[in-house]
Amino acid sequence: MGKDIEITDYTSEDYKKFSERLYDCLKALKKTISTAGFGEGPITLGAELETYIVDDKGDVAPINDHILTAMNDSQFQHELNKFNLEYNLAPVPAKGRPFTKMQLETDNAHAKASRVAALHKARIVPIGILPTLSLDNLQSDYMTDIGRYHMLYRGLHKLRGESFKVNINGNDPIQLESDHVTLEGANTSFQIHMRIEPEKFADSFNAAQLITPLAVALAANSPILLGHRLWQETRVALFKQSIDSRLRGNVEWRQPSRVSFGHGWVRQNAHELFAETVALYPPIIPQLSNQNPMTTFPPNLDELNLHMGTTWPWNRAVYSSSNEGHLRIEMRSIPSGPTTLDMMGSAAFFIGLTAALRDGISDVLSSMPFRFAEHNFYRAAQNGLNANILWPIAGQSHPMEHSITDIITSLLPLMAEGLVKLGLDADEIEKYRSNIENRLSEGLTGSRWQLMMLDKYEQQGANRIESCHAMTQKYIEQQASGKSLVEWSLTP
Repeated sequence: MGKDIEITDYTSEDYKKFSERLYDCLKALKKTISTAGFGEGPITLGAELETYIVDDKGDVAPINDHILTAMNDSQFQHELNKFNLEYNLAPVPAKGRPFTKMQLETDNAHAKASRVAALHKARIVPIGILPTLSLDNLQSDYMTDIGRYHMLYRGLHKLRGESFKVNINGNDPIQLESDHVTLEGANTSFQIHMRIEPEKFADSFNAAQLITPLAVALAANSPILLGHRLWQETRVALFKQSIDSRLRGNVEWRQPSRVSFGHGWVRQNAHELFAETVALYPPIIPQLSNQNPMTTFPPNLDELNLHMGTTWPWNRAVYSSSNEGHLRIEMRSIPSGPTTLDMMGSAAFFIGLTAALRDGISDVLSSMPFRFAEHNFYRAAQNGLNANILWPIAGQSHPMEHSITDIITSLLPLMAEGLVKLGLDADEIEKYRSNIENRLSEGLTGSRWQLMMLDKYEQQGANRIESCHAMTQKYIEQQASGKSLVEWSLTP
């Protein structure tokens, strides 16, 4: 979905031709990933960081076009709503000091965007969901005015045929509906990319799926939507419901959501995930390229990549023809913020455990049904570090419920082992392992910090709207200090 798309009225013939091309792409992909030498090379890491743009009061500032024009930097991109920006980090080898390199690049990019934003009396804020967001900010005139977002809205709305409905439980349950996809733009994330050797893709992807609930609980930073205290990681529920093209009660409801945790463990290779997406989800943007996927190597597979970009699994298979072609896992579940250090700590945890567990993952999966992993994911999103999840422990005949905090703590040595396997320097490993350890010992996540501060402002007599604004200003102030979350002030 990174390329822009012209606003077009597609015909039934366009959809037919596009579907045919998707199956040609699948044939080409199957041949490509089985070709000797394809995708070989060192493991590399990358990331995408989505952020909010806010004014001096902490409300959204819909000026992404102004900032992007002024910066003229291709690593910065539009996002769905006018008050969001995306920054694409350059890939780095997964050895030595990769997370420190990414942390430095992210800090420099944030500083660059902040300087331009300041000219408009605005600031750049990495946070999963902005607490000061209002329903007025999620109307159609806040959507970024470029073709691909208009066509995304048209495609999803055509499938659904009526407004999108959101119903999320929590301390302050919320029910709302919207005629537009701008609700989805309330979510901002820190998406991690890991280039994987094709022969190790299945085991790596399954390992990433297994540990995603742990990473979500650890990194939670989205507890408030429109003033309502909901899940510890409300993005998970909001994202799924805000662009759900299905209707309850209709036959189509049996179709899986385009936002999902997945449909089962990968058995052999990455081709399964691409084929599954083509089989399960109807195209919504049937734009054809001029390339026949069967005539070049490595093929671009433009149609397949476009279609994959209109589904949003929390871990996604990515194919690229660049650098002689490769496969990546895109880990999409981590929210933006609270600090660059903490985001890189969460990334190191995710990557380290994936590397540590993948070689023996087949032994684990035999006693861990996929539905248990999916159950864990939603429990972690709801309850964060207070969650209890089903986890396979040596000596148990079947997975039993355990505190997610205990599980994360027990796996920290494995995180370090995985990072050693990838060739990270010892001080790099210690830097980010200790970051996770400190967050666990304090029992602190971005969500817990936000909720604690919200309570304190309300106890001082402020109403919910005033408290959300005061807490957001405090969040921005503490974020600017560059300190890890565990060093943030808890005094209003």
